[in-house]
Amino acid sequence: MKKPTLYCLALAGLLVLASLPALAQFPNGDLIVEIREVDVGEGAVYTVGSQPGKPPLAPQHVRVRNGEKASLSVGKSMPMQWVQSASAQSSTLSSSGVSASSSEGSVTNGLTWMDSGQRIKVQPRWPGAEKLVTVDIEVQSVSVEARTGTELPDQSRSQFATTVSAPLGKWVSIAFTGKGPQSGVYGSEADSDPRRLLQIRVLAP
Repeated sequence: MKKPTLYCLALAGLLVLASLPALAQFPNGDLIVEIREVDVGEGAVYTVGSQPGKPPLAPQHVRVRNGEKASLSVGKSMPMQWVQSASAQSSTLSSSGVSASSSEGSVTNGLTWMDSGQRIKVQPRWPGAEKLVTVDIEVQSVSVEARTGTELPDQSRSQFATTVSAPLGKWVSIAFTGKGPQSGVYGSEADSDPRRLLQIRVLAP
């Protein structure tokens, strides 16, 4: 049986290096990923209202190693009280033609905490120099609907994932929510579901 030659050993070493994850090709260091939500403006279209609308997502940022994954959560928990059980009792007493009645009831309330907000996962990959940054993004959103009556409100959930390429230090729109304003349409109530853009930017500190 022949022993492996030096050439074969060198070739095997090159194959091992070629099979390493692409992460090894990225420059060492950290990146800063910023995420924000902004209202869409369309020239002469105006939003008029007497009530404030839902505020956009405040700018968030996370520091992560080049090529690694990071996540951030923005949200809040709201206490919701609801009627768990209700009972009523009545009694009647009579004596010598005289009667008296009484009634009493009890209500047991329950307390539930409902969460709303967004959970965002990102994985930026920057080859260095003037090359584009590639970012894998996954967004999970949970919102609590308006409460009507004594029942607990419904929760709506949405999720999307995408991969985008962007210049370093530039804001890039990755999704939009809501509906766009209609030109020439005015009202006394603020738009409860305005068009907003979800944007991302990657910085190299």
